[in-house]
Amino acid sequence: MPSKLLDALLLAMPLSPTLESWRQHLLNHLNYPVKGAQSLFIGEPVLVIVSFQHDRAEVLLPALEWRNHDMQTTRPSSRGVVDEHSGSLEQLLALVEESIALRLKSFHECSRCGKRCPPEALGSLMGDPTCRDCLKGRRVLF
Repeated sequence: MPSKLLDALLLAMPLSPTLESWRQHLLNHLNYPVKGAQSLFIGEPVLVIVSFQHDRAEVLLPALEWRNHDMQTTRPSSRGVVDEHSGSLEQLLALVEESIALRLKSFHECSRCGKRCPPEALGSLMGDPTCRDCLKGRRVLF
């Protein structure tokens, strides 16, 4: 049974050479901004998250869950895992690109300015999707 201490130690351990080369490739060769170290946050706003563990890389889509009417929690959903020994960089790249395409499909156009925004950045103004920038100064709920 894993413990919090064991989890913390595993995160502090350096990645294997294979996983480190995959991480470096993602940092240097994607057409999106990339932030992070052990977990890479790709895109602005975040399009996909790649989490590196000691023997695998997991691709996650950012998702929000509403705990109640005014409180949201981030709950990324897994899109797949690429194992260090049985997987390849090409599999990881394909999974990342597929996940980015899926995430971009969930973006909607603001009815005011036309900018495409992720669902978590949109509110509603008279029933139409409206981005946060256009809603500034108005009394609306997200």
